[in-house]
Amino acid sequence: MSGENDGTVVRRDRFSGGPARSFLSSMDADDRIFAADLAVDRAHVVMLAEQGVIGDGEAATILGALDGVEDAGFDALPDGEDVHEAIETAVVERVGPVGGKMHTARSRNDEVATCIRARLREDLLDALDAVLALRGALADVADAEAETVMPGYTHLQPAQPTTVAHWALSYEGALTRDTGRLLDAFDRANESPLGAAAFAGTTFDVDRERTADLLGFDGVVTNAMDASASRDFLLEAVAALSSVAVTCSGLAEDIVLFANRGFVELHDDYSSTSSIMPQKKNPDTLELVRATAGDAVGAYTSLATTLKGLPRAYNRDLQRATGHAWDAADDVTAATEVAAGAWRPPSGPPRNSKPRRARGSRRRRAWRTRSRPRGCRSVLRTR
Repeated sequence: MSGENDGTVVRRDRFSGGPARSFLSSMDADDRIFAADLAVDRAHVVMLAEQGVIGDGEAATILGALDGVEDAGFDALPDGEDVHEAIETAVVERVGPVGGKMHTARSRNDEVATCIRARLREDLLDALDAVLALRGALADVADAEAETVMPGYTHLQPAQPTTVAHWALSYEGALTRDTGRLLDAFDRANESPLGAAAFAGTTFDVDRERTADLLGFDGVVTNAMDASASRDFLLEAVAALSSVAVTCSGLAEDIVLFANRGFVELHDDYSSTSSIMPQKKNPDTLELVRATAGDAVGAYTSLATTLKGLPRAYNRDLQRATGHAWDAADDVTAATEVAAGAWRPPSGPPRNSKPRRARGSRRRRAWRTRSRPRGCRSVLRTR
């Protein structure tokens, strides 16, 4: 908003300027939930009209303004404390005081909790896609190399002969359990807090099940205080993502070691060289995959530390908590995609060993060249 009064639709003259306002603002990070917030606004307005809380004409006016806000994009929003306030301000600027009715029977507490859950569902599905692609790649390796002998290790010492398939499926099995953990996290995130208001519900005749249905949630978080205040769904999601990262870290470490011993060759798309030693082929991407596990575990620790001392109901500390989940989702998904595509056996003889094929086996490709899911490449071939 502009003019003589620099206040906002939420704070009026409080936090209208100075370092406190910029410190309080989450706008720099709220682009991530811009689309989710618009969806939540639309569902809430439709429900208010259906319940007779606002008129159909008023709802149509607000929905039209929301379309305009969406078309203009996040960067066109007015300055605000957060994306929720900025969108409401933009709607009011477009259609006048009637725009303020979009916030009837709602608090930013239940609004932001709903937006976070809606966006987290997308991030968990992206992570699941990446994990499934990696599992498929490992299954392809196992299928092609069922009889290819390799050394198995304990304490990094050659211990017993095994097969490439046995090794690959050991990671596929771990990723299968990681898949289950991500699905469990999705199920518990997929419940709507909308309608809980600040923490004790509202006297307006709202239909929480209706907004949950419009937004694609499986149901509602029944207790209003729990709905607005809890972030354990974030903690569970980050824990599941951390487990994926730890699994991928082990896989990356094995490939780094195998490359060092000449068992595999890193794909050029995933390798670097040295500015002074151009003959080198460095496993930089896999080293970053390995490091991502530390970042993910750190995100879990930071999130748990933020949540551990919070009383009921809502506290502003929660604003600082959400970013840890976004970082973990982005980093782990990217690392999982990279882990699926970074290696292949060399075309020439190995430097340090001569792995033997099992009796009766034939020379075959370890990673098939057929089309793969997103993030997965055909990069591994036998010598």
